[in-house]
Amino acid sequence: MVSSNKDQGKNKVTSIKTFNVPFDLGEIKENITIATKTPSNPYKQQIINQALKFHSQGNISEAAKYYQYCINQGFKDHRIFSNYGTILKGLGKSKEAELSLRKAIEIKPDFADAHYNLGNTLKSLGDIKEAESSLRKAIELNPEFAGAHLNLGNILIDLGNLKEAELSLRKAISLNKSLDQAISALGSVLMRQGKHKEGLQKLREGNGCVKFDYRSSSKTINFLK
Repeated sequence: MVSSNKDQGKNKVTSIKTFNVPFDLGEIKENITIATKTPSNPYKQQIINQALKFHSQGNISEAAKYYQYCINQGFKDHRIFSNYGTILKGLGKSKEAELSLRKAIEIKPDFADAHYNLGNTLKSLGDIKEAESSLRKAIELNPEFAGAHLNLGNILIDLGNLKEAELSLRKAISLNKSLDQAISALGSVLMRQGKHKEGLQKLREGNGCVKFDYRSSSKTINFLK
């Protein structure tokens, strides 16, 4: 999730130590060219806004360069570290992403997006319990966060907690009725709990046409495209 000026960005940022970037993106080798001057608040905000704009437009290479510049200049903005973390995760650099996201949380502990992004990153690193904790924190901070409810539901499925996964997925759907991933995941959870009628209905809703095949005592679901 890309965090923008509209996302919880109105609170003042707490003081932290300068966070130097100890890693190289590899795919992004160009150095950013920005007129040098003593950073002022309007100047900082201009650079941050440009980074956020590049990211929201899908220009990941330019966004990453601007985020790197902001970090190296000691700009203390939670959105920079959170968004940069999502880019690093997308490049397969999950450990570096974790560092950046934890720094975002250090700057602004009540920033739900950073907890959400950290949860997703920790899951990719195989730390399922910590991922669960981060997603629960994101939901605590923003109970209307449909994506966090969805991803928590998926983690609970992995942990075998189907009943609570069902509740999380239903909550995600109640917040975003077009969230097909949540609908199909709920269908799968219901089927595993023996609630075949509703489960099949949700699978159809989430994935289109479904063929239900009985083979001996097992049930096979084939998704038709």
